[in-house]
Amino acid sequence: MTPAAANVQPTAFPRGKRKKQSGSSSTTKDDQQRQPSKKRATTSSTTKSTVASTTTSVKENDFLFGNNELDPALQKKSRSSSHRHHIDDDDDGEDYATKNSVTSQLPLGGGAVLPPTSTSNGKRIPPKIELLTFSKFAKGTKVLGVIREVCEEYALVSLPTMLTGFVRRDAVEGGTGGGNGLPLTKVLPPVNTIMAFYVMNTTTEQVSKRAQKKATPAAAVVKKRRIELSPLPVHVNRGVRMDEYLSSSSTVDGSSRGSSAGSVPMVVRGRITSVEDHGCIVDLGGILGGGARQQRQAFLKFENVEGDYEIDDDEDDSSDDEESEDEKENDKQYKMDTSTSSSDSSLTRKLNIHRIYDFAILPSNTLSSSNDSSSMPTILQLALPSPTTLAKLRTLPKMMPSLSSLQPGMLTEVQVEAHARNGMCVSFKRGVYRGSIDEDHLGGHRNVDTGTKSKKLEKDGSDPSMWWKSVFKGKHAKFTARIVAVDTTTKIVRFSLNPHILALNGEYAAFPHPIGAIIKNAQVIRVDPGIGALLALPSIESTSTPAKDNEVKEQIAKMDQELSNNLLSNSDYKAASNVHTAYVHISKSMDNDDNSKSTKKGKQGKKGTQRTPEALFARHFSINTRIPSLRILSTSNLLDNIASCATAKSIVDAHVLTHADLKPGTIYKDVPVLQLLESGGVLVDLGVGTKGIVPAIHLFDKASHGSVDSGGGDGVISGYRQKIRSAKYKIGNLVSVRCLTVEPATRQCVLTAKKTLLANNVEDSILDYPSIQPGHVAAGFVSKVEDTGLIVTFYNNVYGRVSSRSLAAELGVEDVKTNYSVGDVVLARVVGCERRRNRHVSPNNDNGEEYYYQLRLSLKTVLEEKKAEDEDEAVPSSTAVAEEGDAKDSSVVPLAAGSLLMPKRMKVLQLVKCLHRDDGVFLPGYAVVSIKSKFLTGSSGSAVECKLPYEQLLDSYGDDLSNPPIELDQIAQTKLRVGKRIDVEGLILTVPVGVDMLPIVSLRPSLIDTIKKNVPSSSSDDFSIICPSPKSNLFMGEYVRGYVARIDKRFGAFVRFFDGLTGLIPKLKKGLDENLYDTILCRVTALDITSSPPKILLKKVSESEVAKKRKKKEGKNKGGADGGRGGGNDRQIQVGHIVGDVKVADINFARAKVFILD
Repeated sequence: MTPAAANVQPTAFPRGKRKKQSGSSSTTKDDQQRQPSKKRATTSSTTKSTVASTTTSVKENDFLFGNNELDPALQKKSRSSSHRHHIDDDDDGEDYATKNSVTSQLPLGGGAVLPPTSTSNGKRIPPKIELLTFSKFAKGTKVLGVIREVCEEYALVSLPTMLTGFVRRDAVEGGTGGGNGLPLTKVLPPVNTIMAFYVMNTTTEQVSKRAQKKATPAAAVVKKRRIELSPLPVHVNRGVRMDEYLSSSSTVDGSSRGSSAGSVPMVVRGRITSVEDHGCIVDLGGILGGGARQQRQAFLKFENVEGDYEIDDDEDDSSDDEESEDEKENDKQYKMDTSTSSSDSSLTRKLNIHRIYDFAILPSNTLSSSNDSSSMPTILQLALPSPTTLAKLRTLPKMMPSLSSLQPGMLTEVQVEAHARNGMCVSFKRGVYRGSIDEDHLGGHRNVDTGTKSKKLEKDGSDPSMWWKSVFKGKHAKFTARIVAVDTTTKIVRFSLNPHILALNGEYAAFPHPIGAIIKNAQVIRVDPGIGALLALPSIESTSTPAKDNEVKEQIAKMDQELSNNLLSNSDYKAASNVHTAYVHISKSMDNDDNSKSTKKGKQGKKGTQRTPEALFARHFSINTRIPSLRILSTSNLLDNIASCATAKSIVDAHVLTHADLKPGTIYKDVPVLQLLESGGVLVDLGVGTKGIVPAIHLFDKASHGSVDSGGGDGVISGYRQKIRSAKYKIGNLVSVRCLTVEPATRQCVLTAKKTLLANNVEDSILDYPSIQPGHVAAGFVSKVEDTGLIVTFYNNVYGRVSSRSLAAELGVEDVKTNYSVGDVVLARVVGCERRRNRHVSPNNDNGEEYYYQLRLSLKTVLEEKKAEDEDEAVPSSTAVAEEGDAKDSSVVPLAAGSLLMPKRMKVLQLVKCLHRDDGVFLPGYAVVSIKSKFLTGSSGSAVECKLPYEQLLDSYGDDLSNPPIELDQIAQTKLRVGKRIDVEGLILTVPVGVDMLPIVSLRPSLIDTIKKNVPSSSSDDFSIICPSPKSNLFMGEYVRGYVARIDKRFGAFVRFFDGLTGLIPKLKKGLDENLYDTILCRVTALDITSSPPKILLKKVSESEVAKKRKKKEGKNKGGADGGRGGGNDRQIQVGHIVGDVKVADINFARAKVFILD
């Protein structure tokens, strides 16, 4: 026997008064050697006081309760009673208690275990383990939990017995609820992490459901049970005594503490308080002790962090620590052992202030031989192991911590003492402590019966539901398990053998069936009267990820061997470990008969108003009963790895379970109508209380005028359709709907009952932008009508725009608001879907709004008619040519400035009104016109859209225009009409190059006439009038025609020509006297061709002046020809003339380009 075991005396759990001892109260020398330290006796003062009330003198050396001087008769009675229970419980006659070195003072199975009893005929009833229900979670209970969800303000944790706890941010910040700390996403480990929590408080709140406000008050109140948890080390480490562990850091064989052999690190909760140059300072919750003279701290070196890590540090403090050579050797040995076992290379830990982890105290931190806490090192060295390494750390058998030092998550060896009706009672630490394992944590469940009964169970007449009796005996009566719950007040210590808990990996608890899955032929394996039943699910042949499933099984088998449990070598246990279970609550077990009788239309059943009788539940859910079908409701019970299910037919046959199950674009048939809303909509039930709303505009395909009452607000149906709505959507009627949008967070769902939407695009709905392909035709509804076009919405808030110009060009729609209304169903064709950058959002925005999609639609869904239309108009008929008065070759012109457009070549698509902004800037209106590509050379596509400004409609507007000229809109309304062709000639004024702008056309008759008259010829005319462009060879004195584009009081009037060429009439030349937008004739007075475009000064001239000068020049030339003077020398030089040895290639007023002839 080891020295540590010699210090513990066999004792019995005190029940009632203790007899006074007779004889001398003095103790022998051997008794004094068996007394523990006073420090340990003071830790259990609470329990000690309950026993000391009937004693003459209280001893301080009792290990567990502060008293080891019990009556020998009582000790004998306790030992014999315990021995008898074990023999009676195990039919094979093996006494497990004889293997323990002591008899525990705790009752069989620890706290919350009903002792074994016997019936009147002498039949023994095994003990029963009370489940860790909500009432068992009192303040101070420490429990193991799986982090299920982590948000900035709260976190959800899965607890035993299918319970859920939560962690509040304000309770974690600063440890005191300061409210200025980091969000929980920067404090807690990631999801699926298994760690210990401290129960802060449990409350029961009464919450009123909004859906039951009109019901009776008793039905409207719902009780919500809440368990608040804390992960802080000040709570989780409460009661832990460091001296008990550090004094036990010597080797098992009694060798020196400096040796690394046999040393095991201790796991403790810590929170990083500071990040230094070489490591982190960690707060352990005050368990290090130390007064004002000696402040002890814990330090984590970066080299002791296993795996990858990231540092998020805002401080620049640093500290250097010294350690002895023995300490370095121990720590190095620990790192070598853990580095080879880590399989978490993909996990990157965050090291920042307030981050919480489970750290390991290195074996080098040992106490002196005196075991005095004052000899504890000032700086405690820590390590941060990986989850895989953390799961392998166990407490050595020599360690004998007090009950308050037991922590959830400890891995220790246990010994079976008795088989309970729903689990096993075990002892650990050489029989000093007792605990229990309920059947949900044995690592398996009874399999679905195949019709053959086990030979062993048939032979000994055992209960087949207690399958563990045939497994946990003999060599399997001793194994390694992990503590999941500790309550020092009620002496509850619970263990678990579930693989994901032993591995501390929540991912191992993945359930093979998804939420909503319907499973048939399950079997009842446990019944909790008045609560529910546990069902064993049939085994499935394959999973969605067989490779991953096989990998997990291999890891579990490897872990079973490493722990030396070897339970999977037992065929019964291996079969039980492959069984998956689901729990059905009595409220979801069956439908009430009164609810199913309401089959007439117009009547709505009162679902869930009556509780299922317990007798009825017991009759339908007895042991081994087969359940025809069930539906998985939840798989969030990660700690127990038991799914929640329902067997009621209304739930099994429901379309959806929650709003998260709703999918946009999905059709749900035969859903009952719950309520007719005052706004005109309809409320329907999609299943299990999941409700959706059908707005008034989605009850009928066409939201025609007169169907909506204009005085009652949008969507208020009136007239004939109100009667149809009352009859078709009567409460209780079954209707078919289709989901448009759903928001699971707010539990809002919008549906449609439009027949066209229910019948079209059932398999190829438009649900997201990236999957949209050009040319796809889908049905949608008009959600907005504007002057610029329509907004057509599909499913999942995907919408596109149909421009009014495309409606006019393709369908001849003149007024969008007249032809369409909000709610109309339309068939739209996808023209294009482009992903663009949002210029109003910074590139570093994390909200995902940096880019957006622009979906362009067209309501012209049939494109086959284009070919026939092109054949009819490819070659103009003789009638058309006669009407237009042009030759065949003049019908096609290049897409360039100066090209003439024949009448009826331009079709008005859209009229855009003038805009007068608040800053005083006036933007004239314009019309968007379309010209078919077959009339233009050098164009692509079916048509070319151009811009016709309102100032290009007339040659002169006279004095009718004000400042600003808002009258342009009225003039355009009289001359242009959407969807109609313009029956006058036109002119291409500007063709932008290199920019995404529309070509500009003009209807000015003077400019069109100038282009017609300016036909190149061999004869020269100094008085010819042109419309110049930046490519023209201008010269001083040349006559040009343009229009006044702008008048600036500082300079004069700016005259615009082709392709943006602009000249200036200075105000000294009466430029301010011109009328805006008038077409005028000018003469070039000054020219600077060194810049591009050239700078031009103009002077306005009249047509009569030009005619007089032309006539005078013609007379002079005629007289010169008659006199014979000058002969051919007066002939002006033209391009192509040969003058001497050169040929003229180009000529302007400044120079001439010539080629030298050979």
